[in-house]
Amino acid sequence: MYPALPDEPADDAVWQSADDVGEFRQGSAFSRWALARYLVGRAIGESVGSTLLTVALLIFGVAAVSEWVLHVTLLAVLLAILGLGVLLIRWLVRFVLRRLTEADRYGQIETRLRELVSDTRGDVLRELRRIGLPSHTVTLPLLAFRLIGKRRKLTFERLRDFDIRRAVPKARLDELHMLLLDGR
Repeated sequence: MYPALPDEPADDAVWQSADDVGEFRQGSAFSRWALARYLVGRAIGESVGSTLLTVALLIFGVAAVSEWVLHVTLLAVLLAILGLGVLLIRWLVRFVLRRLTEADRYGQIETRLRELVSDTRGDVLRELRRIGLPSHTVTLPLLAFRLIGKRRKLTFERLRDFDIRRAVPKARLDELHMLLLDGR
């Protein structure tokens, strides 16, 4: 049996609030920055993958309608080829993302990493919207094209305004840091 805690400190005791203790920070400033970028990159990559899958399914649906309802086989075949191309691009994006983030290396904690990415996705999209970049599920693949196209310089300038503190709460960064350290 534990003694009951007093409602107020004794006259000679000084209680300290959790806010007065200070801030606990995992790793160095660089490791926190790198982990935040990792989480943001994964969130954007997962969103692009989902969008491309949705687009491919819509294209296949239109191909089916053009064959079975409109009876235009040539259009159905062309749309099916386009849908396969979108799926190939999706596979390529996911492959590159998995290689860059070494997702296979963290096999036993990958489920929790996916949950953290999923939790962060809405915040990342909101922050991208704030800085004026494509940020909706359907338009997010345009961000990838902007990074390799003519507007690359402008896109990178806007990305410098990305405030990671708005997109990734400290608790998620700390948990990710600890997960990645345990997964070594």
